[in-house]
Amino acid sequence: MKYGDFSSLVQLGVGLHAGTAILQMYGEIGVQPMLRIIARIKSVLDDTNPEFGRFSADLNRLESDFEIFRIRLFNEFKFLIVVNAVFCVVLLLGLIFVSYQAEVEIPAEVSVVLVALSVLPSPITLAVLWHNASKEMKPMMDRAAELEKSTLRSLAS
Repeated sequence: MKYGDFSSLVQLGVGLHAGTAILQMYGEIGVQPMLRIIARIKSVLDDTNPEFGRFSADLNRLESDFEIFRIRLFNEFKFLIVVNAVFCVVLLLGLIFVSYQAEVEIPAEVSVVLVALSVLPSPITLAVLWHNASKEMKPMMDRAAELEKSTLRSLAS
């Protein structure tokens, strides 16, 4: 095997890391259900509703917890962008090196390292972000769903 055999793989790795640094959008995709639930509860609860006082404290607490979650998510997202950007730069430097050393034979161990560095970090950081955010979001979603049910039940009665 030669370094040149891996240039396309390293290019793919650069693209993956650059892309996921931009496209790790749990903040846009994963929080939409919560935003919709809060909007539905707010549309049902207004100052004229006699149940407003009973549910407004729970809604305010839920919104506040959700904002804290979004801040933590953004901070984790910023950290993972830096991690992906570092891998992107390392892979870009590797791509330059591979271009100059295209005809040099490499050991099998180096090929395994090239494959791992090119393909694994990006999906791993995306999976970590998604898993952490989903795990933290689940209890809030349960609370929001229960609050929505209670609000709608009180209006129906």
